[in-house]
Amino acid sequence: MKLALIIVNFNDVADVEQYVTKIKNYDIIDKILIVDNKSTKPENSFELLQKLSSDKVEVISSEKNGGYSYGNNFGINYLKSKNEEYDYYAISNPDIDISEEAILNTVQFLEMQNKAGVAAPRMKAANGNWIRRSSWKYRTFGREIVHSSRILELLFYKILRDGEYSEEEYKKPALKVEAISGAFFIIKKEALDKIKGFDENIFLFYEEDILAKQLQEFNYDIYSLNDISFTHYESQTIGKTFNYFKKMKELYNSKIYYHKTYTKINKFQVLIFKLLRGIRIIELLVEVPVRKILKK
Repeated sequence: MKLALIIVNFNDVADVEQYVTKIKNYDIIDKILIVDNKSTKPENSFELLQKLSSDKVEVISSEKNGGYSYGNNFGINYLKSKNEEYDYYAISNPDIDISEEAILNTVQFLEMQNKAGVAAPRMKAANGNWIRRSSWKYRTFGREIVHSSRILELLFYKILRDGEYSEEEYKKPALKVEAISGAFFIIKKEALDKIKGFDENIFLFYEEDILAKQLQEFNYDIYSLNDISFTHYESQTIGKTFNYFKKMKELYNSKIYYHKTYTKINKFQVLIFKLLRGIRIIELLVEVPVRKILKK
């Protein structure tokens, strides 16, 4: 029962250092692989991360900043190229805090569940509150329309909440869910091999939804383990790297790709998304200046 933990870093050296310093002594983890995704801040990120190297911790640099899926695939393929085989892969952001017991319990759950491909503890915020989007239901076309505009979100908020799991459902120790946060999860090697790795056709956003559809194709289940938890501090690296308009562009690129590829929407539905993207740009032209004023 061997476990490798993959951390993809982009401009987040401080969080990686703090996280790895804690987890490197966890016996449940056989290997920690840090993939520096061509960080630019600081310029010597890779050199700084290399100081964490040990018999258990290895630091490599990807060939480009290809995003979350690319970085994780790059790390996993690197291990395979060295003939290092693992039964489980933990995919982890660096801005989290998780106990060894939580990782152990997640692996043990996967060992006992043949149909489970992915499992994760439930996610908490830094203030100790549960994060609503720890897991969620498949993104339907209708929910996506509502989620495409602040005005529609306000008018049809209940539709968005119907896409989430209730606190009553989260009372189950192991809740089978349709999609789960990419901040931390553990995936079986056999499941990862079946789906042939993560889909690299997107740079950012919708990675978890795509993984859910990939696993569904091979009849693998995803579980939220609600008796255990981890904390996600959300360092906001994305927010520091991309402005609102760049994030919105990447979001819609991924949204359209996901639905064209995995939910098979038609050309008319794609056109609706493109029109909604235009509306969202108009909203941002008002929203961004207001946010800047409120921050002052």
